Amino acid sequence: MPKMNDRVRATSARRLATTIAALLALAATLAACGGGGGGGSNGGATSAGTSAASTPTTSDAATTTATTAAAAETFNPDDWPVFGRDRDNTRFAPQTQINARTISRLGEAWSNDLGGDQYLQESFPIVVDGVIYVTTSTDEVYAFDGATGAVKWKYAPKVDFSLSSGVGGYGISVNRGVAVADGKVYLLTFDCQLKAISAATGEEVFSTQVDDPRSGAYETMSPTVYDGQVYVGNSGSDQGVRGFVASYDAKTGKQRWRFYTIPPVGTGWRTKGTGGGTVYMAPTVDTQTGRVLVGTSNPSPAIVGTKRPGTNLYTSSIIALDAKSGKLAWHHQEVAHDLWDYDAASPVVLFDTTIGGKRTRVAAEAGKSGYLFMLDANTGKDLFPRLAFVRENHTPPTTRGTLECPGPLGGSQYDPIAYSPRVNASYVSGIDFCFVLRVSNERLPGESRFGGTRSIPSDSKPTGSFSAVDMSTGKFLWRRKMPTPMGAGASVTAADLVFTIDQHGVIYAFDARTGATRWKANLGLAGAAAPVIYSVKGKQYVAVAIGGSGLTSSNDFGPIGSRVVVLTLDGKRIVRAKAPKNKKS
Repeated sequence: MPKMNDRVRATSARRLATTIAALLALAATLAACGGGGGGGSNGGATSAGTSAASTPTTSDAATTTATTAAAAETFNPDDWPVFGRDRDNTRFAPQTQINARTISRLGEAWSNDLGGDQYLQESFPIVVDGVIYVTTSTDEVYAFDGATGAVKWKYAPKVDFSLSSGVGGYGISVNRGVAVADGKVYLLTFDCQLKAISAATGEEVFSTQVDDPRSGAYETMSPTVYDGQVYVGNSGSDQGVRGFVASYDAKTGKQRWRFYTIPPVGTGWRTKGTGGGTVYMAPTVDTQTGRVLVGTSNPSPAIVGTKRPGTNLYTSSIIALDAKSGKLAWHHQEVAHDLWDYDAASPVVLFDTTIGGKRTRVAAEAGKSGYLFMLDANTGKDLFPRLAFVRENHTPPTTRGTLECPGPLGGSQYDPIAYSPRVNASYVSGIDFCFVLRVSNERLPGESRFGGTRSIPSDSKPTGSFSAVDMSTGKFLWRRKMPTPMGAGASVTAADLVFTIDQHGVIYAFDARTGATRWKANLGLAGAAAPVIYSVKGKQYVAVAIGGSGLTSSNDFGPIGSRVVVLTLDGKRIVRAKAPKNKKS
């Protein structure tokens, strides 16, 4: 297997020291995970090597006709082959072996610690042909045998962690997973490299630079691979980074097109010192229309709008782009002239359902604003009024300070919702967490474009929620209060079980129809990524990477670290993982 060279060891050692200090600073200032986001009134698709932005379009007008979709893919039903398990990103698994009758027998199949320099874990595993791929916060990739946990190979790329301010501006790096296609594993690194790795050996195939980390840009997202293209975005809006979505050739790594989500400085609404519109999660491909759907982050400065007049398109928005050309088809802005750091951070989910007697294709997204948006996937228009799933109380921030609910942590951060076609319901993780936002000239460390400070009221108790929404009505099917903010997301099975995990490390299986708790267990480390479900040789497994996020560490919600845990029927007794020395949040 590839070995970690001296340069990478030295870089990892420097990062370890930096991360410890950064986490202390993060806790002291209660920084939000994932940074802010940006906006722009005239983004545009550009071909490789060009940079001019195209003319903007109105929010409800499609500017391209649907592209003919690629040939239908065939996935092994035993696998979890793409980020959301299917192209529609529903996180719905067909397995039923683990069900309400058998789940009491659930135990540990195997687990593995992911390294001594790992302080956070936000990786969403991918499973292809019985091999499970998991990343670490230092961009290493592990390939495990899905049944036994044996390490097939480990890839440790050369990454410079010193170039960007990182998540929330604190130099903290995370990685949310890989994409696997046609014998290759695709990885985005913190310093903005797109890597292709051999799925068989772990050897690097190619590397492409997708952005300049010296600008404050960094990468945390899992890429999406479809029809010979790799779709990526960038992060770093609170440093004034200009957001984009881009396509690269999956065989060569050469750029095919790039769509900037905001205009260049001096054009439209954008003045010097502004930025945003970055992308934090894997793009969703609509194979029915040949479009790529992504959510964008807020504009910066995040809580001061005087330098960025207007609605600040296309920030805090869902955008649909032609998958082959990158041209804008439609956009839906969730928060115009965002003053609260309300990214549309979580990935878009697609599904077909019946609304008012008509078969309709839906695009759903849970925003940091605390609202669930349910849109017509063909036009971007609202199908139902937005649905609040946490407390809502926000007014424009002032120099005296204003209470904002939810605060800049969300709502919902990057955590994906799940959808069950059996129940016709979406499952939404909620972060119920208020902040006081105060406009000032004070700069948060590493977040030069935030525009002020944020603090937690002394009488505020952060909690969470987990909700099921009936997608034929746009109303709640059931709701649960949770003991911690829910920042991992969910997955659901054909056995009508919904799996999620909280900040204390408790993994839950809820009844998808009623919300009743069918099973739970404490895994010992905070959850910051949703479980995945797969099978090997007829045996079903539930896998989850645990260790916490910036949300966990900044607010002392639970133990942090980095470990992958795989559960199965009649497995070993589940023993809580212990946070390694100096890794308690």
